[in-house]
Amino acid sequence: MRLLNIEFKKIVGNKSFKVFSLLFLVFLPLLVILVPAMAGDTINGIDFYPFIPNNYETTWYAVSVISSWFCFFLLSFVLIYHITNEYNYRTVRQNVIDGYTRNEYIKGKIYLMLAITVIATLYVFVVGLIAGAYFSTFDPEDAGQLQNFFNTGEEIDPIVGFGSVLDGVENVGRFFVQVLANFGFAFLVAFLAKRGILAVLIYYAAYIAEIIVGIQLRNNNAELIYDYLPLNVISQTLPFPNFRMLLAGLTSPDTFNWLASGIALAYTLLFIALARRLFMKRDIS
Repeated sequence: MRLLNIEFKKIVGNKSFKVFSLLFLVFLPLLVILVPAMAGDTINGIDFYPFIPNNYETTWYAVSVISSWFCFFLLSFVLIYHITNEYNYRTVRQNVIDGYTRNEYIKGKIYLMLAITVIATLYVFVVGLIAGAYFSTFDPEDAGQLQNFFNTGEEIDPIVGFGSVLDGVENVGRFFVQVLANFGFAFLVAFLAKRGILAVLIYYAAYIAEIIVGIQLRNNNAELIYDYLPLNVISQTLPFPNFRMLLAGLTSPDTFNWLASGIALAYTLLFIALARRLFMKRDIS
């Protein structure tokens, strides 16, 4: 707890942390709840609300997916800059001079990463409960006609009630695994690059590069290799839904992929272990 308290004291004074955390806290519920509710429309005489789930299962899924993107673009950025700023301002060396061991320093950063992930997950859970309670008041009139309009080609079961509040709650667990894995990769990149702008560029460029590699592998009948590349596995832990189905408010989440989640956690441990090795072996200046 001592190490975590010290890390929190450091990060709360960071302007980027305050701004991006506020954006996450304020805009997540607005984007998840308010925007869809204001976007109602009528197509062929059918009232519908884009991006609004039709049961608790799809509510948890939609909230978790949107939240994961917030964390990817906002909180990962904060974590990277928190670590790299200590290199820029030479506080890493000062911490060691003041009595920190290298092991304590790296542990503090790991504890902070875990704490941010847990807090974000708890917040997503609360937002999901509120969203489910709110969306359950909406009543899509004709799912079949909407299916035909969007030409999804997928059969949709008749909507009977909003289901149990625990239906699909495992998607919050998916969110936790995916965000922790993304943070683990950001953690490694930050210690590897040691410079904020460079680390951020590497972090986001790596995802684009892996997609390009994936296209080449698929074209060469090596899709199985791409399936197990780290960043692709992380993205498949909580995959983005079919857009047309999402637009119709009829998103149906995939079955929980335990294999992807387990591999993503293994990659997370690998990222942390590599970052720790880098920090322990390299000069801290």
